[in-house]
Amino acid sequence: MIPVLVFSAWFKLLSMAERDYSFPVFLLVDVPLMNLGVTVFFCLLLVALKWMLIGRVRPGIHPLWSCWCSRWDFLYVAWGIYARPALTLLEGTLLLNWYLRAMGSRIGRNVVLGGGFAQVVDPDMLNFEEGSTVTCHFQAHTFEDRVLKIDHVWIRKGATVAGNAVMLYGGDVGANTYVAPHSVVMKREVLLPGRSYAGCPVTIQRNQESIKLQSQSI
Repeated sequence: MIPVLVFSAWFKLLSMAERDYSFPVFLLVDVPLMNLGVTVFFCLLLVALKWMLIGRVRPGIHPLWSCWCSRWDFLYVAWGIYARPALTLLEGTLLLNWYLRAMGSRIGRNVVLGGGFAQVVDPDMLNFEEGSTVTCHFQAHTFEDRVLKIDHVWIRKGATVAGNAVMLYGGDVGANTYVAPHSVVMKREVLLPGRSYAGCPVTIQRNQESIKLQSQSI
């Protein structure tokens, strides 16, 4: 019912604006502002839903058919319907970083995010320290024997986790460490600071420059 009510109000306000303002003002000012207002409303609605439904998520274990898992799943579906279309336009900007912080992510200053962050499954589990570059995928939860297990992932200061790499829950990438594209950081795996890693699962690379050149060619 929420979209029905919102768009009914949007249509009524547009009708009133068309009657009260000249056509150029209506087309160039009123319509963009009302469209922006609807978009911002749905994004803020998602923030409110997140904190009302599940609050601050902590590492833990939840039965698959529990009320908590149902609320957790409902939030993800609602995010895709209400907010993802607008947030996709913000990918690559600092505005998306601010929104993810409002949803519970811990993102430091000067963090560069790649694509795919317009909709996040476990925002509370993402911890990116300042100066890091993040273009990978995350699996901060798993379903094992009908049990949801969830935990933090950490990307420390100045680290880079490249495109199409995957981090499983509990993974910790050390400061100034580089993880090559298409690599996999396993559950609760800790990567040493200042090193380069590649592979599935990752192994340490002795020549840091060579692995970066290989990743650029990919």
